[in-house]
Amino acid sequence: MDKISNQLNSYIMSNRKLNRTAKLAFYTARKRQGDATRISENTGYSLSHVVNVMAGRRTVPQPMANEMYNISRRRMKNNELFA
Repeated sequence: MDKISNQLNSYIMSNRKLNRTAKLAFYTARKRQGDATRISENTGYSLSHVVNVMAGRRTVPQPMANEMYNISRRRMKNNELFA
């Protein structure tokens, strides 16, 4: 897990754009309760589709990946917050 987070941090620090999968991984480390509803409201996707994307059952559309990243970009990681 640390290797993945180090790679994400190096992407962010080098000002390179993250792809959809990297944004999903970034969000997954920082997700909170109620985020699925917020993403659904902001993007126009149904709540069930958002939940399926988060669970990995569907591919991540670019607008949803952007919203996931935007709502979680200033948050601490869950393992840092609750450690």
